[in-house]
Amino acid sequence: MQEVLRELSPYMGLGFQLALGMAFFVVGGYLLDRWLHTHPWLTLVGIALGLVAVGAKLWQVNVQLQRRDRRATHDATHQK
Repeated sequence: MQEVLRELSPYMGLGFQLALGMAFFVVGGYLLDRWLHTHPWLTLVGIALGLVAVGAKLWQVNVQLQRRDRRATHDATHQK
């Protein structure tokens, strides 16, 4: 059980990271809109940037998982 938790630990906070990243850009866009009186344009830009940030994080996690799987497959074939 401890080994499974150790392998999952980098991904357990992923949902929080994604939500926080999205919220950062959306709230930032909203606050800039209020300050510059450009509502809703900077909020929409913030949403777009938040989606890009979320996509980049998911891409990064996907690459890490693929590397780990390739490494495990490589180790398993060389142990035979």
